[in-house]
Amino acid sequence: MESIIQKEKECLVCGTTQNLHRHHVFGGVSNRKCSERHGMTVWLCARHHNMSNAGIHFNRDLDLKVKKYAQEVFESNLGDRDEFRRIFGKSYL
Repeated sequence: MESIIQKEKECLVCGTTQNLHRHHVFGGVSNRKCSERHGMTVWLCARHHNMSNAGIHFNRDLDLKVKKYAQEVFESNLGDRDEFRRIFGKSYL
Protein backbone atom coordinates (compact mmCIF):
# COMPACT_ATOMS: atom_id res chain seq x y z
CA MET A 1 0.00 0.00 0.00
CA GLU A 2 1.15 3.52 -0.67
CA SER A 3 1.89 5.78 2.26
CA ILE A 4 -1.12 7.34 3.95
CA ILE A 5 1.27 9.70 5.75
CA GLN A 6 2.79 11.45 2.73
CA LYS A 7 1.44 12.20 -0.71
CA GLU A 8 4.60 13.86 -2.05
CA LYS A 9 7.88 12.05 -2.53
CA GLU A 10 10.08 14.27 -0.38
CA CYS A 11 11.93 13.97 2.90
CA LEU A 12 9.42 14.19 5.73
CA VAL A 13 11.96 16.12 7.84
CA CYS A 14 13.61 18.61 5.48
CA GLY A 15 11.57 18.45 2.27
CA THR A 16 14.39 17.61 -0.12
CA THR A 17 13.65 15.38 -3.10
CA GLN A 18 17.25 14.19 -3.44
CA ASN A 19 18.64 10.80 -2.35
CA LEU A 20 15.42 9.52 -0.78
CA HIS A 21 14.96 6.28 1.15
CA ARG A 22 11.60 4.67 1.93
CA HIS A 23 11.32 4.10 5.68
CA HIS A 24 8.90 1.74 7.43
CA VAL A 25 7.78 3.71 10.48
CA PHE A 26 7.23 0.60 12.59
CA GLY A 27 10.07 -1.86 12.14
CA GLY A 28 10.89 -5.36 13.20
CA VAL A 29 9.92 -8.60 11.53
CA SER A 30 6.13 -8.37 11.91
CA ASN A 31 5.70 -4.60 12.24
CA ARG A 32 7.55 -3.90 8.99
CA LYS A 33 4.95 -6.00 7.16
CA CYS A 34 2.15 -4.24 9.05
CA SER A 35 3.65 -0.85 8.17
CA GLU A 36 3.64 -1.87 4.51
CA ARG A 37 0.09 -3.22 4.65
CA HIS A 38 -1.35 -0.11 6.34
CA GLY A 39 0.64 2.61 4.54
CA MET A 40 2.87 3.47 7.48
CA THR A 41 5.89 4.44 5.37
CA VAL A 42 7.60 7.78 4.86
CA TRP A 43 10.28 9.18 2.60
CA LEU A 44 13.48 10.34 4.26
CA CYS A 45 16.67 11.71 2.72
CA ALA A 46 19.84 9.76 3.45
CA ARG A 47 20.84 12.22 6.19
CA HIS A 48 17.53 11.86 8.01
CA HIS A 49 17.30 8.10 7.44
CA ASN A 50 20.56 6.33 8.30
CA MET A 51 23.57 8.27 7.01
CA SER A 52 24.15 10.61 9.98
CA ASN A 53 23.49 10.93 13.69
CA ALA A 54 20.46 13.06 12.73
CA GLY A 55 18.95 9.99 11.06
CA ILE A 56 15.83 8.33 12.39
CA HIS A 57 17.75 5.10 13.10
CA PHE A 58 20.09 6.97 15.48
CA ASN A 59 17.91 9.81 16.78
CA ARG A 60 15.33 8.46 19.26
CA ASP A 61 13.49 11.80 19.51
CA LEU A 62 12.96 11.91 15.74
CA ASP A 63 11.92 8.25 15.69
CA LEU A 64 9.28 8.80 18.39
CA LYS A 65 8.04 12.01 16.76
CA VAL A 66 7.46 10.19 13.45
CA LYS A 67 5.83 7.20 15.20
CA LYS A 68 3.43 9.53 17.05
CA TYR A 69 2.58 11.39 13.87
CA ALA A 70 2.01 8.12 11.99
CA GLN A 71 -0.30 6.88 14.73
CA GLU A 72 -2.30 10.13 14.57
CA VAL A 73 -2.69 9.67 10.81
CA PHE A 74 -3.70 6.03 11.31
CA GLU A 75 -6.33 6.97 13.90
CA SER A 76 -7.70 9.72 11.63
CA ASN A 77 -7.94 7.47 8.57
CA LEU A 78 -7.96 3.75 9.37
CA GLY A 79 -9.03 2.89 12.88
CA ASP A 80 -9.07 3.79 16.54
CA ARG A 81 -6.35 3.44 19.18
CA ASP A 82 -7.38 -0.08 20.14
CA GLU A 83 -7.08 -1.16 16.50
CA PHE A 84 -3.65 0.49 16.30
CA ARG A 85 -2.51 -1.34 19.44
CA ARG A 86 -3.82 -4.63 18.10
CA ILE A 87 -1.84 -4.22 14.87
CA PHE A 88 1.39 -2.59 16.11
CA GLY A 89 1.55 -3.87 19.70
CA LYS A 90 1.45 -0.55 21.58
CA SER A 91 0.40 3.06 21.44
CA TYR A 92 2.85 5.93 21.01
CA LEU A 93 0.29 8.57 22.03
